Amino acid sequence: MGMGRYVKIKGSMGPKYICVHELSKETVYATVEKPYRDTFDPDERDTPPEWCPFLQKGEREGTWVCIIHATRPRFCRDFVCAVMRIYTREGAEAGRVSEKFSLISADERLNALWKERIDPLIAGNDPEWKAQAAEIIASEGYRLEVYD
Repeated sequence: MGMGRYVKIKGSMGPKYICVHELSKETVYATVEKPYRDTFDPDERDTPPEWCPFLQKGEREGTWVCIIHATRPRFCRDFVCAVMRIYTREGAEAGRVSEKFSLISADERLNALWKERIDPLIAGNDPEWKAQAAEIIASEGYRLEVYD
């Protein structure tokens, strides 16, 4: 959501928008996907200015859709959304936790730990859940980065 600070629209040609990613200096010719063309107006946004200009409300309450997903900047393609990243003692990424509090990992030990000790936790209170999960994971020798 915070890509609005970096993805800047410089011009348009119909459904195509000339954009520059200010960190990578990448120029992108983004095409607004057909279902969103009639409703997209970069000058009439109902999202905060720091949000990516190509985010629109999804069909389900509280969801957002990238309306240029097929032609999004490389920076966005490479970005993997997570609420937590888990690293081994050696510093290699062992897994990441999605917004739905699911672990994505090929590390068998971490997967077993997650299933036995983290899955049973109630994720009702985000900060409390993150703190409990972080404590358990750290006690097993992993290093964490927790994101808000």
